[in-house]
Amino acid sequence: MTLLESIADGVTDINAHKGRTFLQAVGVILGVASVVTVLALVDSGRRRSLEFMAEVGGLTKVLVANQPVRDTSQTALQLSNTGLRFDDAEALRVLPMVTQVDPIAIERLLVRYGDHQKETQVDGVTFDYQYVYKFFPGRGRFISSDDVSKATRVVVLGDSMAREIFGSDDPLGQTIFLGDVGMTVVGVMQRKEYFFDQGTYNALEWMNRKVMIPITTIHKRFTGDPDGRVAYINAMIDKAENIPKAKAEIETILRRRHRGVMDFVVWDRASRLQQQQEQSQQMHIVFLSSGAVSLLVGGVVIMNILLASFQERVREVGVRKALGANPLHITAQFLVESVLVTLLGGAIGIVLGSGFTRAVSSLIDQPAVITPSMAVMGFATSVGVGIFFGFYPAIKAARLSPVQALRYE
Repeated sequence: MTLLESIADGVTDINAHKGRTFLQAVGVILGVASVVTVLALVDSGRRRSLEFMAEVGGLTKVLVANQPVRDTSQTALQLSNTGLRFDDAEALRVLPMVTQVDPIAIERLLVRYGDHQKETQVDGVTFDYQYVYKFFPGRGRFISSDDVSKATRVVVLGDSMAREIFGSDDPLGQTIFLGDVGMTVVGVMQRKEYFFDQGTYNALEWMNRKVMIPITTIHKRFTGDPDGRVAYINAMIDKAENIPKAKAEIETILRRRHRGVMDFVVWDRASRLQQQQEQSQQMHIVFLSSGAVSLLVGGVVIMNILLASFQERVREVGVRKALGANPLHITAQFLVESVLVTLLGGAIGIVLGSGFTRAVSSLIDQPAVITPSMAVMGFATSVGVGIFFGFYPAIKAARLSPVQALRYE
């Protein structure tokens, strides 16, 4: 018996016992459907997170934030540290792996222009801000290095903020007041938009409402802070693989500048994304476990039905062996039937999983699709189940003695 004949015999047997075939395949169907649905949702969540992060700088951004010292009894040295400063950021520029550094100082100020008066967060930034956040001017220009060095009275507005203050008028060249200080509008940023799923909320609207001035202008004209304290520092790393080394060097430089006091913390986005994915893994493990149990149950059912089928066909097997069929042919005959059943179950499971995916993605408002690689994985899993659980009945049939088989009643 050739492999082609074994396949033909398996198809004939499956077609002759449709009810039995369905019972064999149902566990595989549910298992594959569960597995591909979870894979689709996990992949969708990861891709959406990467897309969103790419809109605000990508995964190579490292954040250095202030962190209060947690010792209950702080030393005089710890008390004398005032947190991150502007010159800390300047010190990081010497690192060869750091491509841009942008310290951020934050102050709430009253923004006035004509009838518009509203207290708003004002960010003190540097020239590198636009590259760190992938946020560029749509009109006019951004804050320059010369603006930072001279603490000039210029301001750049986000698109929504410009519309709120000026309406349909052209903001460029106009003077607005931050507190009592007149500032010239030199630029309006491109509009940033990112909508999760089918929602109507722009997750990047906070960027469109920005009011940005040179960081030194905040220190000299508003806070009067001689230390040039900042809320946090962004640093862009040249390559993702250099992030761990860059983090270590950033910590070393800042620890030395802060005289050994760890009043700061260094975060990288890749690690934070991994932590978020690990936190959501519990749900994924539950669904994958359900799929694995379904596949296990389906495999056991396939093995039991094949064993029952073998008992019904003992004399047939004996006749074939007496006519010259070798053990490999007999093994192939039973394995082919098992694999065909699981392939059928895998195909139906992928179709069912596609329906599950659409239903769940609609329920949680998160688009997800089953990619070709997931379909291949579903088929591979089903074939693996067919081979693993069909192997024992196939070996048992292959080892059957022709004499005993022909005498079997």
